[in-house]
Amino acid sequence: MDREPQKNMPGPQSDQPLRMVPGVGEYSDTDGVLRKFMDPGATLARASTARKAIDQFVKARSADLKADTIDLREVDSTEGAATLRVRFQQFHNDLPVLGATVQAVADVNQASVVQADNTGEAGVADAPDPEEAQALDDLKRVALAPFKDDFEAADVIKDQLAYLPDTTRPSLPEYDYPTASVALLKKGEKPDGALHLVWDLLVETTGPFEHFRVVVDAIAGKLLWIELAGKYVTATLKVFMPDPVTESNDSTLSSGSGATTLNAFRHDVLAEVAPASGGKFHLDGDWFRCIDWDSPTFTQPEETSPLFSYDTYPKNRAFLSANAYYWLDSAARYLRTLGNVTLNANMVKVDVDPQGFNGADNSEWLGSATPPRIRFGEGGVPDDADFGVIVHEYTHGVFDWLGANHGGSGAYEHSICDVLPAIYRDRFNPNGFRRTETFPFDNNATDRWSTERSLDRAERFDDAGFGGYGPNLRNSMLGTALWRCYLGMGGDSSDPAVRVAAADAMIKTMLEMLLIVPDDTTTSRAHAVSMAQGCITADSALTGGLYSKVMDEAFVNQGLWARRPVDLYIADNPADLGAQPSGVPHWTSPDIWVRNNDISTGDNPELGHESPINNQPNYLYVRVHNRGLQASASGGFQVEAFRCDPGTGMIWPTHFQSLGTLVINQPIPAGGSVRVGPFIWTPQIVDHEGLVAVVHGAEDPAITATLNGPVPHDRVIRFDNNVGQRNVAPQMAAPGGKTHMTITLRGALTSTTGSWHLDATALPDDTRISVRTLSRILEPSTLTNVDVTQAGSVRTTFEIKGGKTAVVDGFHLEANDRVAAEVTIDFSSQAEHLRLYPLVATQYQDGLIAGRMTIQITAVNELEDFFFGNPRSGELHISTCPYWSRLGAANKVPFLRAEDALARGYNGCAFCQPALNTG
Repeated sequence: MDREPQKNMPGPQSDQPLRMVPGVGEYSDTDGVLRKFMDPGATLARASTARKAIDQFVKARSADLKADTIDLREVDSTEGAATLRVRFQQFHNDLPVLGATVQAVADVNQASVVQADNTGEAGVADAPDPEEAQALDDLKRVALAPFKDDFEAADVIKDQLAYLPDTTRPSLPEYDYPTASVALLKKGEKPDGALHLVWDLLVETTGPFEHFRVVVDAIAGKLLWIELAGKYVTATLKVFMPDPVTESNDSTLSSGSGATTLNAFRHDVLAEVAPASGGKFHLDGDWFRCIDWDSPTFTQPEETSPLFSYDTYPKNRAFLSANAYYWLDSAARYLRTLGNVTLNANMVKVDVDPQGFNGADNSEWLGSATPPRIRFGEGGVPDDADFGVIVHEYTHGVFDWLGANHGGSGAYEHSICDVLPAIYRDRFNPNGFRRTETFPFDNNATDRWSTERSLDRAERFDDAGFGGYGPNLRNSMLGTALWRCYLGMGGDSSDPAVRVAAADAMIKTMLEMLLIVPDDTTTSRAHAVSMAQGCITADSALTGGLYSKVMDEAFVNQGLWARRPVDLYIADNPADLGAQPSGVPHWTSPDIWVRNNDISTGDNPELGHESPINNQPNYLYVRVHNRGLQASASGGFQVEAFRCDPGTGMIWPTHFQSLGTLVINQPIPAGGSVRVGPFIWTPQIVDHEGLVAVVHGAEDPAITATLNGPVPHDRVIRFDNNVGQRNVAPQMAAPGGKTHMTITLRGALTSTTGSWHLDATALPDDTRISVRTLSRILEPSTLTNVDVTQAGSVRTTFEIKGGKTAVVDGFHLEANDRVAAEVTIDFSSQAEHLRLYPLVATQYQDGLIAGRMTIQITAVNELEDFFFGNPRSGELHISTCPYWSRLGAANKVPFLRAEDALARGYNGCAFCQPALNTG
């Protein structure tokens, strides 16, 4: 059904693609053929649906793609969670031209093409005639000869006659595999760049069992190359996760640790298996079946009751079957919750041999078999005693089911196969031990086999020595960058729920990326860059780019590309220099401030923030910095300012109202800044405004221009340095006096269970804070450091003490609910003059931070030059008033300026402030 798509906001120059990744735009080769189109912001090639956008793009750009001169046929249409990929295969003489495709990807939510890649071959006029091809039976001898010495038998089980541009060869492993030596995989001819007619074959061997891709020139009868079809973890893999090392943080546990030691790390879990067959239960379920298909022979466990409880290896090898089955099943079911349409449609049941590979220290995914197979070796620490190896192997299957080929163990497929399990297992590692070690148990201090396979690599893709880095290190470098993306998205939080949400978002992004990025089997820097860019494009489709800036920062810090030439930011706090994500506090921007008078009156905006005055125009300014290496173009950026009523559960953009947009009509030099404004508005609640400013342009787009749905506002602030927030409500208080304000608790987009934390640890311990709010907030809640002083059927009042943090946990808020809390602070008599004392209010929704605001209370001890309001009489006094001695401490609300008091409704005292008395 057609629907009106989302329309992302372009910059001031609407025909320029948003630079969410480097290299946006389009690129043609020297012959004028359009080879690449990138618009992750989805602002250019739009239509009413994603499919129509692709069709229209291919038709409109047919001549540029040379699609009008070659035989292109659609062969694949694949839908992820937020993208649609259509692949067109080039044919010649009714035969496919391998590697020659046009692939177009559209953002489903915005119905716009975000990427197109063209590897079509225009020069096929002199291609060999298919009639010249030798029959397959005549060439089987050539195809099978390389396997004669090292295998008991070999046979062709699948074949295809095709054309092949002979330009590259598959990457070679550093060491021999148990079933494939480096010498075997080196056999063949060097690439000559010509267009060959080939037999593309799948060869199955036995003794040992393996699958190989074999390519033979169909005319000359020469072997061109051999490639391993199975996907290995590594040549010397020894891993475990969750495992004794991760759980205990004890790296002395190793392959030599016996069952007596390892049994202590067993945990009871639940998993689904099929009903009993012949009175026996087996490790056989919806997605996996433990079966003995590879040597050595080991009968898989069967039980008369569904209880698979064994001593650990080496005492009982059946433990390996239970461990492999549970973690494979757990990972498969988890991945199905992430909404990737193609993955969920293509996943099939897999046969698993937990005691395979003839006891060698290796493991392998065999997606070319029917059904697919996994085998785990038992050398060293058995591989299926480890979460990391188990899920690593299954992730190779995810690549197959998504139709993505990124080189198996020889290229960057292993980056995903290493980091996806590490991110997923983080939720099973509450102590946070050895998070960046991909295989902590197998690569322990005793059995150390690699110093490279980890997710904390300092090496960069722009290192001078990159050319000498091996495939394992390069994979770990990209894996490190992806891990840092996860950390920036919330994986660095102390809150488990935040970490789980970040893991889900990052894994979902990587799955979507595999639909976007063209196949590549090299370990080149360009391949890694393509996958990194694909992650940002995937996030743009999934969330509208919520995490795009955080990922960009991680990729820049790993040397995948340079920081964007123009990188504008608005600081989130006085120490912020544009980091993404920014730290805490993120709601105290010094680059957003208010003046009461217009600059035309002679006011100097550089004198800093003034408290707004109600019911009259005020003037908001924003300072924009450039941390890039290139000046921004005049007119290339705009600043939009927003306001919001006070509260802690604010949703962007739902709760924010625009104050207007100003184009920056001057360049911002590298390392420099400019002041933008004023924005004019009339506030209604003095200094209880949530003020936000956004700078946006094509060279450095703000994520607010592309978000495809409402999100908690603090994520927008922290995840994008283009966005700044000032959400502080300063109040003055005389020692022994009272300060009043209102805080609003807000509901989310759906109903939630909430928690409210009032952190008064910075206030002197003789301060008393009284809060009056709806009783329905307090009644169901668990209260900590809270003293209920007055309970009513509608409203309840409670008190907390300075020096403490009060928690109200477990209340329910409906979608878009609003609950006001009236806060009164009986301030300390011990306070220091003009010292700031913050009270921090934080709201959680379903365990996640929904927002935070700070009430900065300024103590006033010295009375000269201050004005004091009496809230009971509504009069404004100074300390020399003849009635001063009659005012109680609670009736002295201090103000630096009389205008601030008048804006709050006070009237000058007839005796000490007659000029301000209106009767």
